[in-house]
Amino acid sequence: MLEFDITSNEIRDGLVSFRADTLAFRFTPRPQTGRLECTVELREYLGGGSEGSVLMNGTASTTIERHQSSDAWLSFSGFGWRDAMRTRPVNRCHYRVSLDGDSTVRVAICGEERLF
Repeated sequence: MLEFDITSNEIRDGLVSFRADTLAFRFTPRPQTGRLECTVELREYLGGGSEGSVLMNGTASTTIERHQSSDAWLSFSGFGWRDAMRTRPVNRCHYRVSLDGDSTVRVAICGEERLF
């Protein structure tokens, strides 16, 4: 599991690997959090640090309301295949997490099979 804080109108980019064709992003608000729009975009990994097109089903947003104490979740799956024979699902991608608002949240990224 990868975790980091993101604050007020910040954008965080990175590369993530996962075992299943599923990724989940958990946004944990801090006390007294203001209203926030949390957006995730997943792009294909082309190798050598290069990123390609947005993955199929690879963009979503969620809203954290003012003073919300519960986590907000975004889950992604069905990204496609790494080979023409459809035997190897996508298992690595670039992510971009952005926050629109004036507060801080903790973000956790993990394969859904390890969430529970």
